[in-house]
Amino acid sequence: MQKNLFRSGLLVGALALSVMSGAQARSMLDGDYRVERLVYDGSVQRFGDDGKLTVKIDGSHISGFAGCNRFMGQIQYGVQPLKIGPLASTLMACIQNETATNEHAMHQVLNGAKSFSLADGKLIFSNDAGNLISLVRADAAAPAAVERVLEISPERKTCSGVGKMECLQVREPGAADWQLMYFGIEGFEPQPGVGYVVKVREERVDNPPADAPNRKLILIETLETRR
Repeated sequence: MQKNLFRSGLLVGALALSVMSGAQARSMLDGDYRVERLVYDGSVQRFGDDGKLTVKIDGSHISGFAGCNRFMGQIQYGVQPLKIGPLASTLMACIQNETATNEHAMHQVLNGAKSFSLADGKLIFSNDAGNLISLVRADAAAPAAVERVLEISPERKTCSGVGKMECLQVREPGAADWQLMYFGIEGFEPQPGVGYVVKVREERVDNPPADAPNRKLILIETLETRR
């Protein structure tokens, strides 16, 4: 009788320790991250501190922004083998080749991840083929707001968001390629056929909707008008 009670006590203790370990692992990864580095199929992309590509983990839920579309899905880890996805995504068309390539790679790496490591605020998901995504906690990386200068093309381009729409084309001064902007700049109302150089404040958006980016732009001033 005493031996059975002892064995029962050991079993209950082991189960309690297993549950506690799982709870610790879940809370350990929770948070907002920016993508620092992406390795896929022999290609390495580094993203610095811009914080444009993001991942958020909240318990068994994972979501983020892959450069053009937001994604969301399930994540299992802790006392179980790591499993991410399958990931669902919004359906905006990524016209720029680099953006589309990075987005595809990010989805493939996350969906195929088999293990993770976490140290000094850096989280890495990887698989046996050498593909990995390196994440840095947002609270230790990108600031909540930064100022930027943008050139805005006088010509808009047709793009696919929630539906067909006309997107602004923007770029950093000196950059060669225009990028489509699916969301506007608060306080800015461009005139058709007119180009601009503007100063904006880029702010982090906490808990954005699934079809919206995690940053927003607010007009500070118009520096130049080009007709």
